[in-house]
Amino acid sequence: MSMLPSGSRCVVRSIVAGRGLTKRLVELGLEPGSTVKVVRNERGPLLIEIKGSRLALSRGIASKVLVEVS
Repeated sequence: MSMLPSGSRCVVRSIVAGRGLTKRLVELGLEPGSTVKVVRNERGPLLIEIKGSRLALSRGIASKVLVEVS
């Protein structure tokens, strides 16, 4: 997800992380099948929109979320 430009829409396919981080991301709504919009991807953390909420993810965490561009 960290490579997508601002304004992109994608679908979460999988999360490649440990159990704790995966559980936390799922609690925030980032589960496989979810549609995500990248609001801002410039310097610093990514700002994404999912299920009507906006979240800021560090680049390290965002790189663990594998997505398919829709």
